[in-house]
Amino acid sequence: MMNRPLLAQIAHWCVNLKWQDIPRPVVEVARTALTDYVAVTIAGSEMPVAQNIQKLVGSRVPSGRCNIFGTGQTSSAAYASYANGAASHALDFDDVSWATIGHPTVTVAPAAFAMAQERQLSGDAILLAYIAGFEAQHQIARWLMPTLSEQGWHTTPTIGVFGAAVASGLLMELDEHALTHALAIAASSASGVRGNFGSQTKAMHAGLAAFNGVNAAELAQIGVTGQPNVIEAADGFGQCFALRTDLADAKVTLGEYWDLQENGLVFKQYPCCSGSHPAIDCWDELLHERQLTPGDIEFIQVGASLLGPRELVCSKPQNAIEAKFSMQYALAARLVYGAVGVAEFADRKVQDERIQALMARIQMRVDPELEKLGFIGTAPVKIRVTLTSGETIAIANDLAKGNPEKPLSTQDIEKKFTACVAPQVGEGKCRQWLALLAQFESASSAEIKELLKQ
Repeated sequence: MMNRPLLAQIAHWCVNLKWQDIPRPVVEVARTALTDYVAVTIAGSEMPVAQNIQKLVGSRVPSGRCNIFGTGQTSSAAYASYANGAASHALDFDDVSWATIGHPTVTVAPAAFAMAQERQLSGDAILLAYIAGFEAQHQIARWLMPTLSEQGWHTTPTIGVFGAAVASGLLMELDEHALTHALAIAASSASGVRGNFGSQTKAMHAGLAAFNGVNAAELAQIGVTGQPNVIEAADGFGQCFALRTDLADAKVTLGEYWDLQENGLVFKQYPCCSGSHPAIDCWDELLHERQLTPGDIEFIQVGASLLGPRELVCSKPQNAIEAKFSMQYALAARLVYGAVGVAEFADRKVQDERIQALMARIQMRVDPELEKLGFIGTAPVKIRVTLTSGETIAIANDLAKGNPEKPLSTQDIEKKFTACVAPQVGEGKCRQWLALLAQFESASSAEIKELLKQ
C-alpha cells in the first residue's frame, strides 16, 4: 500500500468502508452536520447568490430527480449540487473545520444528497458517503495545511472538491480504479481564492466544488482518466497548491485517524465569518454586564491572530455580504441592534448611520502575542475598549462557543434549525425534518424526497 499512489490508497479505503468500521461518535457528529446543513441550505436558498445560481441551473437543466432545497425546482445531480452548495454557504452560517480552516460539509453534503436522489438511495447511503468524503478530503488537508491556506487559496472548495468526488463516486458504486481517477480529475478542478471574500463568489465556491466533484465522478465512470499520483507528483496538487515536494512517503491514516472524532466540527451561532465569533462572544458577555451605548465608545482596538486580516477583509462594509467579513460590523451590530443574527445582515442595517459611525471607531490589527500562535483558524482575540469617560476595558477570548470544547447543546442545534427552516416550510414540516434527521440512517429515499418538496 505504501508504494501505491496516494489517491489510489484513499480510493481503496473509501470503497471498502463499511458501517461497522465507523466509530459511533463519528456517526453522531456526521448526523449533526447533516442536520445543520439542511437548516442553512433551506434558509440560504433565499439569498441573492443562491437565487442567481438557481436561475442558471433552471436555464441549463430545468428538471430532474434532484431537489433544489427551499424551492420547487429540480435538476440533475451535478446542477442540484451546484445550487444547494451555493445556498448552504450563502449565509456563512455553515459548519467549520479547523483541520482545513474551511467549511467541509457544504461541498460534500450537496453531492451526497443529490446523487442519492438521482439513484433513489436512502439516508444511510447519504450518511456513509458523507463520512467517507469528509475523511478523504481531510486526509489530503493533513498533508497540505496550513500552507495551502497561507498561499491564499479558499480551502473550502480547494479541498472540498475531493470530498464531493468521493461522496458522489461511492453512491454511483465506482470501483477503486474509477474512484482513483475521479479524485485525480478533481485535483484539476480545484480552485477558489480568498481574494473573492466579501462577494457572491465566496458562497458560489461551495457549489462549484460540489458540482466539480459530481462531474469528476461522472467523467471517471465513462472512462476519463487522470494521474493517480497527481497529489505527490512533480507539478502536482501538493506542489502547486502548498509547495510540497516531499509527499512520496506520505502516509494514509484513514481508518486509524477519524477527523470527525479527533477534531470534530464547529457549529456556528452567528451567520458570518467564524473569524469574528470569539470576539462577538466576549463582546456579548461584556454588554450583558455593562449597559453601554454607541455614545459611550471612544475607540475599540481588536487584536487578532494572523488569519484575522486575511478573512475579515471588509473594514468599512457597505452591504450585507461585505458585513459577513467584517470584525467592525460584527461588534457594531451587537451594540446597536442587540444581536448578530440573520436579520442583522441586511443592506439597510449595514448602511445605518449609527453603524457606519461606530465602525469608524473600531480598528483591527494582528496582536504580537497572538501572532506567535501561527496560522490558526480558531481566531483568538484581545479587545481593548476605550470609553468616552476615559475608562478602558480589556476582554479576551480564545475560542467561540460552538467548538467541540464549548459545544452547542442539542437544544441550541434544534433552535437554530427551527429558526432557519420553519419560516420557509412551516412548523409541521420543520418538526418532521428534525425527527427524520435524528434517525437519518433509517430514512427512506421516498421520505427524503417528500420532505424536500416545496
